[in-house]
Amino acid sequence: MSGIFIKNNAVKVHTNKHRQACYPAVLISICAAVTGNATGLNLEEHNAIYQELQTPILLTLENSQVITGHSIRVFGEQLQVGTSQGAGEAIYTFHIDEIDHFEIPGESYKALAVEWMQDNEIEKATQLMYMLYEQRVHLIPFLPPSESHFFIYYVDLLLQSAKPARAIAISNLLKPQIQNTAAIHKLEDALLESYHKLELHRQARPLAEAWVAERNPYGSSALGYYVLSSAKLADKHYDEALELALLPIVFSSSMSTDKLAGCYAVAISAALKLRKKEYALLLYQEMQQRDLMWPRQNQALAPFHQKILKVIHDT
Repeated sequence: MSGIFIKNNAVKVHTNKHRQACYPAVLISICAAVTGNATGLNLEEHNAIYQELQTPILLTLENSQVITGHSIRVFGEQLQVGTSQGAGEAIYTFHIDEIDHFEIPGESYKALAVEWMQDNEIEKATQLMYMLYEQRVHLIPFLPPSESHFFIYYVDLLLQSAKPARAIAISNLLKPQIQNTAAIHKLEDALLESYHKLELHRQARPLAEAWVAERNPYGSSALGYYVLSSAKLADKHYDEALELALLPIVFSSSMSTDKLAGCYAVAISAALKLRKKEYALLLYQEMQQRDLMWPRQNQALAPFHQKILKVIHDT
């Protein structure tokens, strides 16, 4: 998409009571390590997008009446819609069953946000996602699951930003609206990684336990095994930490597996604590042969990295 300003691009979105018309969003992967263009929207771009997204939402009722809403408030299954009336505002309250569909402006910006992510224009994508989310956040419980699926992109972007805590709040809002299994797993991964990144270990542990119980060790991600084995290592349960960390390593293929390097690091660390230096050395050599880097962002593993390097030096 060469330009960004597409006017009057509202989309008709049926409410959640029309679930049979919903479709699962196609999820794309965002780089695990974001090193994209840090340049954000310029003032002209920001203002043009913001103005369009502030265009009133149209609500078509079951009786075909159309309401122009410039403010939306949600109370349970009821919506309060504010409409301009002269110099003031008229407030209408509707039950969700009274509404047939919404027409929400700015639909083309969703495709643009994905395009910017694919082009590694991460700062622009994050700013645009923020505006789209703020525009639709109150309506999300009443929109098709595909809307919630789309904002998993935003959760991914926040995980790579300086504000990963916001990913937790958004994940908790989105999860009840999502039906597609792959999308649920994607969101669960984002939530678990948020807790782990923020070192909220008490919250991360039950999620990691559920992750390991539900997923195979030979999947495309070893996130749950990494987080749970790290917790076992911190608790000085070294045998359990080693066993958990080894599972995705044993079942991994030549294909890249997310968090596999972390599992190697935990396994090496646990082996060192169990005084299995030869085995730790073997795992480290294998890790290097697979071009996997020690996870430097996990400070708890840093001393073990120094220790294995010393073992290599002394060998």
